[in-house]
Order: sequence, then C-alpha cells, then structure tokens
Amino acid sequence: MARPRLSGAVGLFDRTRPLLDGRVAVEGFEIDWTSGELESLFSRAFETAEFDITELSFCNYLIATARGGSPYVALPIFPTRVFRHHGYFVNAAAGVSHPKQLEGRRVGTREFTNTASLVMRGVLSDYYGVDLRSIRWTVGDIDATERASVRLPTLPGGWSVDTAGGELLADRLAEGKLDALTAYAPPRTFDHRRVTRLFPRWWEEEQRFWRDTGVFPIMHVMVVRRSTLAEHPGLAMALVQAFARARDLTLEELAIEQAPKTMLPWVTGHLAQTRELMGERFWPYGVVPNRRTLEAQLRWAREQDLIASPMTLEAFFAEGMADLPEV
Repeated sequence: MARPRLSGAVGLFDRTRPLLDGRVAVEGFEIDWTSGELESLFSRAFETAEFDITELSFCNYLIATARGGSPYVALPIFPTRVFRHHGYFVNAAAGVSHPKQLEGRRVGTREFTNTASLVMRGVLSDYYGVDLRSIRWTVGDIDATERASVRLPTLPGGWSVDTAGGELLADRLAEGKLDALTAYAPPRTFDHRRVTRLFPRWWEEEQRFWRDTGVFPIMHVMVVRRSTLAEHPGLAMALVQAFARARDLTLEELAIEQAPKTMLPWVTGHLAQTRELMGERFWPYGVVPNRRTLEAQLRWAREQDLIASPMTLEAFFAEGMADLPEV
C-alpha cells in the first residue's frame, strides 16, 4: 500500500537538514519538503494553507488560533529558538544603561505582534520589571523600506503605539528620534558609537537569564493542517519522532572532534559549555520539558493584549499533545 504523500515546509537549519536531505524520513509518510526564506513560507501558509506541514511564527500562530481562524494546529516541535538579549539597541546619547530606564522612552520595533517582539517585551517586563505601557512604541521598517504601509495592532487603552511615518527605524535611532530599538539583528546604523547595544556582553546576560528563569524562548513551531491531521492521526507522533531523530543526528555531528563539521574552531568546547549550563538535552521537543517557556510566552501574549483571553496548552497544541513528555 502506498504511503500518503504530503507537502512540508521548514527552514534550513542544522537540526532540520537531515529531513530536507532525506537522511531522516517521517515513518509511514512521504513528505515533499521545501525550504526557503521564512517570511515567504509563513505568508504562503497563512494566505492559502498551501502546505500540509509547515513551520510558523509562534506568536502569529497563537493570535490566529485565539481568533479561531487558523487552518493549522501546532505540534511540540520547535525548530527555532533564540535568546533575544542581543536584540536591544540604544542611542548612546539617550543614557540608557539598564532596561528599567526604557520606561517613558521611545522604542522602535519592526512589528508589534511577531514572536521576537513578544519575547523581548516579555523579558523586559518579567525579568527587569519594566512597565511596557509607559513606553512609546514606534512600528516601522528598520534598514530599508519593505512595506507600502505599516499595520498597527488593535490594542486597548493604555498602550502608546504609532508608526514611523515612512522613516526608517535605523535612521531614527541614530538621529536620536528613538531612544532604543528591538530588532532581529544589528541595524545598519549600529556603529558602537552613536548606536550601541543595551547589553554589550549580551551572551552573558542571556546565560544569566536562563539560569534564573529556565526559559529558552521559542520563536517558531511546527504545525499541521487540521484537515490533514484528521485524515492521518498518526502523523503527529511520526513528525515529532522524525524531528527528534534529525536533531539527535545534528548533535552527534556537533560532538565530532577529529574533523569538525562546522567552521567554528571550538565548537565541541561550546557544545560542552552549553550542556554544562542547560543540560545534555538542551533542545527538547515535547511539552513537559518546555512547559515553563510555553506558559511564559502564552502569558506574555495575554499580558501584552495580543490575545483577548488566556490560552491553554490544550488549545494551543493538537489533541493529545499538551502532556507529551520529552522527545
């Protein structure tokens, strides 16, 4: 009997490459995997539900699910996770050396509803005690014009959110029209003089945050079209297990000392340090080992008024997945 043939989309990472190059298969299924620029994949998924299986933004999936409009349902597979302390930039003349000093200031962000922004605001409020509603938020393109218009979220009173009016946030930050910026990567005006990092040794601050909170931020989540999962209920666990095998294969390759697979000269030392800090299985799939992170991000979404009511893990994940142990 022929195995069901499905379409899948995922970013090209070390931990997903074994799926994309065929070294790891999804048991019982033929998956035609595709990869590409993530924002494009997300747009195709949201606009037409093109893929049976796809990687999605955690926050955008959450918002769509809360509104009852998502054709997809999530699995506890997290292909992209990033600590975001490296993403806070400040105008040096603003005199901001601690997150608490952002209160009452003008802070730019590319989007208000993406996962990076959710997490960076959540860290500010939870870990550093920043009153997010005291900040004057500006939404806009950072380094180059990408959109004809910028859409602002619909938020209740108490928030101050406007657009950059066609100006680029990188320029606004350098010129002092913004005091700070949250971003995926350094803006083009980042020069260590006019524009600097809020956390110069950001990796140390991220490690301290992990030690104190146990939260390893989740950026993206794997989802399955609801109709596809209804037709193939065994697909959920088959995918979880396949992604886990791909991750484990990657970890084995990272540990190779004789002829390292990457160009980083101390990659095995870095791997050892990461495991010493975060444990042997520092990139777990399943809900149980990720519950602290998941519950924090769901709570942040409600506290930041991105969703109208609290979201449970049972509502976020596919049926039977909310109590899945470590995989």
